[in-house]
Amino acid sequence: MDQVDEAIRQANQALGRVKILRRDRKLALRGLLPCRPGEGYGTKRAVISLGIYANPAGVKVAIAKAQRLESDLNLDRFDWADWGDPRAEPKTAADWAQELATIKKGTITATSFESNYREPLESLPNRPLTEDMLIAHILGRSQPNTWTRNNDCMVFKQVAKLAGVPVDFGAIKGRYSPALLSPGDVPTDQDIEATWMAISTPGWQWVYGMLATYGLRPHEAFRIAPQGLDSVTGKIAILEDSKTGRRDVWPLPEKWRYLFELDQIRLPNVRVEGRSNRELGQRIGSNLKIPHHPYALRHAWAIRSAVMGIPDSIAARWMGHSVAVHAKTYHAAIGQLQHEAIWRRANQGGVAQGEEK
Repeated sequence: MDQVDEAIRQANQALGRVKILRRDRKLALRGLLPCRPGEGYGTKRAVISLGIYANPAGVKVAIAKAQRLESDLNLDRFDWADWGDPRAEPKTAADWAQELATIKKGTITATSFESNYREPLESLPNRPLTEDMLIAHILGRSQPNTWTRNNDCMVFKQVAKLAGVPVDFGAIKGRYSPALLSPGDVPTDQDIEATWMAISTPGWQWVYGMLATYGLRPHEAFRIAPQGLDSVTGKIAILEDSKTGRRDVWPLPEKWRYLFELDQIRLPNVRVEGRSNRELGQRIGSNLKIPHHPYALRHAWAIRSAVMGIPDSIAARWMGHSVAVHAKTYHAAIGQLQHEAIWRRANQGGVAQGEEK
């Protein structure tokens, strides 16, 4: 049994009235369904083709669709028009957007859905989905070479793929890349220590120290595992409900865990339950009265990791993003003195020019 068949078998064990079926290279759903219009009354066993390839990613999508189908059946709201019946009215762009939203909510974090998918999907109209309609919609929503244009093309391409409509957004997508950091955007270690000393509220002082020492996203100060800092290494664990899920992080530099007294957890009086990561991050931004953005502490940590000789692959994992993002975002912000520090570290232990061998 290959990986896909095993994934289907495990998924079907958890399902009830609906099962996932592999049909050659594609996936389908099978169950006892209401008769199609014109076929009489009652129920009969039927198969719904999904048009999804039989691979691990496709199985995840099929699971989400199977759960939705079971919900429709259990709540007595099943309608063949929602499942691609050829005799029903064709789905509109808004219908396909709603279907993609259901799938994404089951496969990505709530933060990622809110940041990238919710608004674009809600913007699609109740009109037939065509390539020309999507292009006109994108052009009317965003400016060239912006994050919004780039994100719209990404989201609406997925909508089109789900609907089986070929699209090519290459001519309108443009070129977008996040603004590169410069050395002047990032506080020095001396700046950070002085800023920490100037914060008068113990809770917010502790939050500032955690952001600086562990390179956290602002909201992650409230997403730390209850055990806190490891007594030996100072390692912490970020909980699953953070932006990129669970991960371990080590202090850089280690001396700050003592200087900032981070073992003594002093969270400020902030309601965490029911608040999104974005709301928590905004709360920190509005309460920390500091001369730089809280996110600049994360940038400083990333640059510090390079100066201290931490490989990009490790530093990126600790920060919870890809190596490509790490290199593209932070390497440009390494200043001349930091380059020299990296060079000296790389040459430690070697024989300097002019020394006797």
